[in-house]
Amino acid sequence: MKTTLTKKNLEILYNMACQMAPFNTLPMPKSCKVKFKVIKNPNIYGCFDEHEMEIQISSNACGHFTTIFQTLLHEMVHLALYVRGDDDFHLHGTKFLRIKNVYSELYNFDPKAI
Repeated sequence: MKTTLTKKNLEILYNMACQMAPFNTLPMPKSCKVKFKVIKNPNIYGCFDEHEMEIQISSNACGHFTTIFQTLLHEMVHLALYVRGDDDFHLHGTKFLRIKNVYSELYNFDPKAI
């Protein structure tokens, strides 16, 4: 089965998203400093591992391009908050929602689905 979900494609999408709002104004590390991993966890869409500086996206939950991209953007918010030094980078609090709402509106994503 063909899939757009590969480590290389995640890196390409990450680099593209870093050039677009709101990520172009956030302290996003270069892609060479971030690891990308495809996992097979049916219980999550993705996660950010701050110890490994790794964004993980689950192939069991993300099969369509839109879901892959939205999940990557979601994890990029956690990464940006971590790099910025926010202690609550792993939560979906006010800081997280502020950034998520910007890209949800810009790219016409359902904010409840992210």
